[in-house]
This record gives sequence, C-alpha cells and structure tokens, in this order.
Amino acid sequence: MTTVPKRERSTMRLTTKQINTIVTTCRTFAGASALVWLYGSRLDDTRHGGDIDLLIEPQVSINLLLRARIKTILEQTLSLPVDVMVKNPGAPENPFLSIVRAQAKPLEITP
Repeated sequence: MTTVPKRERSTMRLTTKQINTIVTTCRTFAGASALVWLYGSRLDDTRHGGDIDLLIEPQVSINLLLRARIKTILEQTLSLPVDVMVKNPGAPENPFLSIVRAQAKPLEITP
C-alpha cells in the first residue's frame, strides 16, 4: 500500500466560509482576477491555531496602504491574525517569494 505524503493530503485549516471571505475581500481590492494563495501553518493539518498567511497577485499594482486595508478588513471579519504579502505585476521575484510559491495553495470561491 502506498502512503500519500501528509503535504498532499492537506485540507487547509480554513472553512469554506473563511476561504470565500478571503477571496472575495482580496478580489474586491486587488481586481476580479487577482490570484490568492494560502501558505504557512494553515496548510499543516497537524498544527493548531496560527495566523493566515496570504500571497496576493493583483491585476494591477497595489500599494502598502491598500495591502494594510485588506489585512485589517480580513482580521476584523475573520477574528484571526492575517499576514498579507503582495506580488505586484512586473515586480521581481525574491527568494522568500520563491519559497512561498513552492508550498502555497490557491484559494478559490466555492459554493
């Protein structure tokens, strides 16, 4: 019998409602086709608690003030700490972003 590595079985420790709230909020401010990714501890089913780590790839560049607004709205709505990283179009890829991309999972609205 083959054992599937834990990473592949991850269910993202977020509810459907939380995912929908995150994606809707991010796309409201970052554009309707913005990509929203989850990374960090919420991908590990063996852990408890922790903040929500997000990577947003907006349609058009967003500034630090708008990023802070997204973070604040999500924290108030979800009653959880949220970290928001943004990869604006045309911005260079840095080593940390490469690490995030390697583990991140896309978030999509589900019914």
